[in-house]
Amino acid sequence: MKRFIIALQFLTIIRLSKSINISSEELGKSMKYFPMVGLFLGFVLAFSNTLLNYILPGPVVDGILLIILIILTGALHLDGFVDTVDGLAGGNTKEEILRIMRDSNTGAIGAVGLTALLLLKYVSLMHIPDEMKNQVLVAMPVISRYSMVQVSFFLKYARTGSGLGSPFTSHVGKTEFLTALIITLLLSSVLLNIKGVVLIGMVSTCTLGLIAVYKKKLGGTTGDSFGATNEVNEVLVLIFLLVSIHSMY
Repeated sequence: MKRFIIALQFLTIIRLSKSINISSEELGKSMKYFPMVGLFLGFVLAFSNTLLNYILPGPVVDGILLIILIILTGALHLDGFVDTVDGLAGGNTKEEILRIMRDSNTGAIGAVGLTALLLLKYVSLMHIPDEMKNQVLVAMPVISRYSMVQVSFFLKYARTGSGLGSPFTSHVGKTEFLTALIITLLLSSVLLNIKGVVLIGMVSTCTLGLIAVYKKKLGGTTGDSFGATNEVNEVLVLIFLLVSIHSMY
């Protein structure tokens, strides 16, 4: 329970306990509960979707849902996405990329990338059929947060010294990885049946591609690339589901 609370407090703005003692090891091992935090976020989104659809048009509701998700997560992953895009686009060497990623200023490419990401996420969400939207709203954050565990398991920390992502790469082992995978498989299969399992396979494969890019460009992963992975995979969950839906017609 303690590690779930740690994961919840790290990934969201929610603070259940101010006095909880968090070591680097506890923070890293809490990663196995990242999909459960995704489940909590998904429940909030699904509940909000159900409630708001009584009083607002669907496209407006979809926009509000994205805002709710951004607020609940404190834009943590979006910030990592912007920094990662800026770094990968602007740096020629590992050192340059990491230096740009640490810069608090947002570059033009990062701003464009953020706009494109949010627009694509909104349009994709808007085209998810109403009869399955709540299930998708829950599955999306579950699967995307599992993908961060996948990155942490397969990569070392890219920077020298400590940083936001170092506890995860140092303390995520087979137990944490397999626990997160099993939780994600169970939840996704309940929500989307066999589509959920296939979806995890597709997103995991794409995550392996991101892992290859991080390894080549950064020599590992950082806190920012964790966030970028989450954001990219939220969009991929929606797109892959839309592909599967349209292929049926």
